[in-house]
Amino acid sequence: MKKKNRINLYFFTGKRGGFSHFVPILREIDLIKKIDYKLIVADMHLSQFFGKTLDELKKYSKKLILLDRIKDKDTISNRLTVVSKTINNLAKIFEKKKPDFLFLLGDRAEVLGAAIAAMHFNVPIIHMYGGDVTQGGTDESTRHAISKIANIHLTSNKQSYENIKKIGEENWRVFNVGLSSLDLFKKNFFKSKQYLEKKYKIDLSKPLILLIQHSVTWQVEESKKQILQTLNALDKLKIQTIAVYPCSDPGYENIIKEYDKFKKKNFFSVYKNIELNDFYSLLKYSSLLIGNSSCGILECGYFKKYVVNLGIRQEGRACRKNVYHLQHNSNQIVSRVKKILNNQKISKKANLYGSGNSAKKIIQIIIDISKRKDLIKKKFIV
Repeated sequence: MKKKNRINLYFFTGKRGGFSHFVPILREIDLIKKIDYKLIVADMHLSQFFGKTLDELKKYSKKLILLDRIKDKDTISNRLTVVSKTINNLAKIFEKKKPDFLFLLGDRAEVLGAAIAAMHFNVPIIHMYGGDVTQGGTDESTRHAISKIANIHLTSNKQSYENIKKIGEENWRVFNVGLSSLDLFKKNFFKSKQYLEKKYKIDLSKPLILLIQHSVTWQVEESKKQILQTLNALDKLKIQTIAVYPCSDPGYENIIKEYDKFKKKNFFSVYKNIELNDFYSLLKYSSLLIGNSSCGILECGYFKKYVVNLGIRQEGRACRKNVYHLQHNSNQIVSRVKKILNNQKISKKANLYGSGNSAKKIIQIIIDISKRKDLIKKKFIV
């Protein structure tokens, strides 16, 4: 196939967690000759403070377009700056070359900025994981706004698929493909226990807790109180724990400051970022995950891991009985963790998000829809 006849995709990514869902798709593209792509890299990926995950991205692709670096500030106005600068930066890119599709994932502020820019340049948007419900912050409104702007929807589960249709999207635009990150988990993906024990100074013959707790954008002023409840619980349990920095939502500084104080505990360590192979390997061998990350609802079901999900950030997201929803209360956290460690068996039906074969489905969808002439002209279906 001549290059001029290939489908041209731009993927947009601003956050470490979201990129792992793109990796299987990029690998599938590399196996065929029908699609060219570029990866537009923004926001947290470019931040040294958050671990400069751009370096990790370079291990998976050299086809990168780097947006201008935006200074890290723990303020609401800074997140608005991220939105506005993303719009302006994407406009400059689209003025030079418009792709056939812009690939977006999730519900972040910078993703909304990218969607607005693409909409005005008549670039069809493929949006992953619309229709999800999370009642814990501005991500909820942002996700649904992106869905109404987007032209094609790739949902992670059946309920989200139905939700997208309920907001007036035409049936032919909506596809339930499952969680693409599950495609990563093949036989040779995971690191060995010996490797993890040496690198992270842990003992996997004993219980291991992973902690990922973000600030909640509807409760920014409560982020310090919330993380202190979690850390107080961990101090009572004294179980080896690996924490990962929160995302850049306002309130993150309070969490990181408390981590810096707490890391003197010999059972606790904190990392700005853990590369995806290492992180999912740690998750596989861990006893449970604590916090309010979407990973606790999404991938943990696949790994049949218990989750102590705290507060409202993931409220409403589809999950199974491996997830325990608690308030930010140290006594409740301690009690639940002890019960979990005394009963590690989980039903095989913990996973709601596919079976690890999403990337091939997605590539075929892209090829099929690229032939349509009505992608931009959306209709509201009642």
